[in-house]
Amino acid sequence: MNTSLPVLTAAKMRLCDEHTIRELHIPSHTLMERAARAAVSCLLGRPSLFPQGSVLVLCGSGNNGGDGLAIARFLADGSQGESRPVTVVYLGRLTPEGLPDTDRMSQECARQYALARQAGIPVLPPDRATDALSGCCAVVDAVFGIGLDRPVEGVMGAFLRRVAETGRPVLAIDIPSGVYTDTGAVPGAALPADVTVTMQALKPGLLLYPGAALCGEVVVADIGIDLSPVCHPASDPAIDANPADAPTACLVGEDMLRVALPPRSRRSHKGTYGRLALLCGSYGMAGAAILSASAALRCGVGLAQVVTPADNRVILQTALPEAVLTLYDREAPDPAALLTAVANPDGLVAGCGLGTGEASCTVLRTLLSRTPPAPGEVPLPLVLDADALTLLSRHPDLWACALLADPHRQAVITPHPAEMARLCGRAVGEILADLPGTALSFARSYGVVVVLKDAHTVIASPDGQVWICAAGNAGMAKGGSGDVLAGVIGSLLVQNRHRLGRNLSAGQVAAAGVLLHAMAGDRAAESTGEYGLLASDTVAALAAVTRSFSDSRTCIRQV
Repeated sequence: MNTSLPVLTAAKMRLCDEHTIRELHIPSHTLMERAARAAVSCLLGRPSLFPQGSVLVLCGSGNNGGDGLAIARFLADGSQGESRPVTVVYLGRLTPEGLPDTDRMSQECARQYALARQAGIPVLPPDRATDALSGCCAVVDAVFGIGLDRPVEGVMGAFLRRVAETGRPVLAIDIPSGVYTDTGAVPGAALPADVTVTMQALKPGLLLYPGAALCGEVVVADIGIDLSPVCHPASDPAIDANPADAPTACLVGEDMLRVALPPRSRRSHKGTYGRLALLCGSYGMAGAAILSASAALRCGVGLAQVVTPADNRVILQTALPEAVLTLYDREAPDPAALLTAVANPDGLVAGCGLGTGEASCTVLRTLLSRTPPAPGEVPLPLVLDADALTLLSRHPDLWACALLADPHRQAVITPHPAEMARLCGRAVGEILADLPGTALSFARSYGVVVVLKDAHTVIASPDGQVWICAAGNAGMAKGGSGDVLAGVIGSLLVQNRHRLGRNLSAGQVAAAGVLLHAMAGDRAAESTGEYGLLASDTVAALAAVTRSFSDSRTCIRQV
C-alpha cells in the first residue's frame, strides 16, 4: 500500500455520510448507486473468481441491503457491460403474506426494493431459496454492512452457514456479515468473503482479527464521501472538533516509510547516522543480539554498539564484524564501567535475548538511569523489547529510571499480546479482544509508543494517534522476528533523532519501522516461501526494500 489510509469506525463513517449529503448536497440514493456500481465493477472484473452464471444477492433491511438491491438491478440490466441472471434473498422481516416488509426497511432500502421489483428481479425469503442457492455461481453479501451490533444467530445464522458450506465465491459489501465493524469480533455466525468492497475508508474490523481472516481481498472504493469531518474536524462546524473524531487509526503506507528514510547525504559519515547501543544477548542468546544489530545496520544506522556478556565476544565478532562490542561480566556486571563504556549513544535498544535474572536487571537499570539530554537537546530514543518488558512487569520501579521518567522521552515498547498482558495485569484474551484500545490506553498512561505485535500490528502513540500495519506473512511467526523488528525501529529512531519531537514523532517512526520489517518479510518469503522463512532472511531482505530510497553516487560523464 503506497498511501496511508484512514480507518474509520461505523459511527465516524456515518458522520461522513451525513456531512456529504448535507454539505455537498449529494443525495443518499446517489451514494448508494455509486457503491453498487463499484461492487458490480469489482465482481465483473474478476471473471476467474466470479465466473459467468447466475448471482445470488443476500440483502438485509438497512442501507447495506439497499446497496445489494441496486447491485442486483445493475447486474441484471447489463448497464456495466455485462448482464447476469440475478436472484435476491431477503433476510429481513416479512409480512404475514411472506413478502419483504417495507415498513421495516430503511428509506433507501425500500426505494431500491421498489426499483428491483419494477425491473422484474425475483426476491425470495431464505426458506424458498434452495434452488437459487444451489444454482448460483457467485454470492453478494449485503445483509448487515457496518450496522451489525449483535451476534448473528437463529434462522439468519443458519442460512449464512448454508451459504458458506456451498463454497460459492462471495463478494461482501463493506464488511462480511457477522463481523463487528469496530473490533473485528465474530460472536456468532459469519459469512467468509473472497473479496470485500468497502466504501471510501477502511474499517477496523477489516484489519483486526478474527474478522480480518474472513474478508479476503479488501478493495476500498471511492464513491465521493467526504472524510474531512473526522480526518479534519474543523472543516465542518456541525461536527464537534474533538480528538475522538480523528480517524480511529491509519493503515501504514509506504509514504510514511519514505518520510522515515529520507535520501542520504553524499557528504556524510557514520556519525551522521548515529550510534545505536543494543543491550542484547545473554549467555546462550547471542543470536538475538546478532539479529537485532544486523537489522539496525541494514537499515542504515552508522554504528551498532552491542552491550553483551563477555561470553558472546567470539560469536558476535565472527558473525557481525561490523558491530562494536561492549562486554560485561554476566555474573557481576560493573554499573560504573558500563556507564563509562556506553557514554554517548544516540539511541538504545534493550531486551532482545537479554535475560531476566538479577544481573540482566542490573545492566538494564544502569543504562536506563543515565542522565537524559537536557530540554531542547537531541533526545535519546529508546526501544524496549522482550526481556526488558518482562523485567518492567516484574520490577515496576524501573519506570522511575531517569530515561523513562524524563518528560521529553522518546520511548517505544514492542510487546506481543502475552507481554502486554503482563504489563497491564490483564488476561491475554482481553488484550486480543481490543488491540487498539489496549495499546492506546497504555501509551497515554505511560507516555510511550506501544507497538502491539500481532498478525496485523497496532502502533499507538501518547498523542492519540493509532496505526495498523497489514503487511507481513505467517512465515514471520518464528523466533528472532521480534529481535529484527527492535533493531529496525531503533535504527530509524536514531537516524531521525534530530527530528523527533519537532516535525516527526516517535510513533510515526515506529509505524514506519513496523512496515519496513513486514515488507522485508514479504520480500524474503517470495524466495523462501513461508515455511522456510527465517528471521535472518528478513534481515537480508531489508536492503532490497530500501534500495530505491537513496542513491547518493556522484555521476560523472564525458561526452
